[in-house]
Amino acid sequence: MGRKVLIFILIFVTLPVNASECTQQEAKNILSNYQWYTEDYPPYNYRDKQGELIGIFTDVLLLIYKELDLSLSTKDILTVPWARLYQTLENSSKHAAFNMLKTPKRDKLFQLVTLPLITKISILVLNENKMSLINKDLDELTIGVVRKDIGEYLLDQLNIDVTKVETISASSLLQMLIGQRIHAIAYAEAVANFQLTKLGFAQQEITSIYTLSNKLETAFIFHKDTPKCVTSLFAQTIATLNAKGEIEKISKQYHH
Repeated sequence: MGRKVLIFILIFVTLPVNASECTQQEAKNILSNYQWYTEDYPPYNYRDKQGELIGIFTDVLLLIYKELDLSLSTKDILTVPWARLYQTLENSSKHAAFNMLKTPKRDKLFQLVTLPLITKISILVLNENKMSLINKDLDELTIGVVRKDIGEYLLDQLNIDVTKVETISASSLLQMLIGQRIHAIAYAEAVANFQLTKLGFAQQEITSIYTLSNKLETAFIFHKDTPKCVTSLFAQTIATLNAKGEIEKISKQYHH
């Protein structure tokens, strides 16, 4: 055997196996060892009056693990600020999270597995101020955003030049709007309305004056180096549950 052939064989046999070729059991083992993160983002994920984590994504995640015969409790899922969740998933392959709206930029930073749900992101104002603000140019407004949230991303992506005020949560964002410290917020309509009721206000308190996007998919979040076999198994399980009507059933429980 020639020296070059020997060198080639040695190199070949020491190369790592492609991560996408792991078995289903290995994919399940990886899923079993994740630390899951989420944020307060109703109706997708939030804590009820008893402090129990519920919501569309929460219930779907538990159902995915049940379908795969894996153990997961809501007590194992940590609720953290959005910016911390975002940064952790950029850097740690030991974490997974939910939920994130899918964009081309985020597709490059993470591996995203979507649910068949569409979210509308708008610029929202107090209903009492709608008539005085609707005819103003957007660049005349001071708009609140959650740091690193989709509202801020879309304002930048669409080159809408506004004065932005960053917050760390939807509740602080809405409190600033209700207190009239800002003109508007850039946020998911369904989430903003749900949060309003949690704060003791009627959903009619706010209204949309501009749609930033009405076709964004929302997704589970995995680190960019996650083996493809893991995300493929996860996506296949979602497809199975969706075909059974389970995703729609869960979604209807939270949309009245």
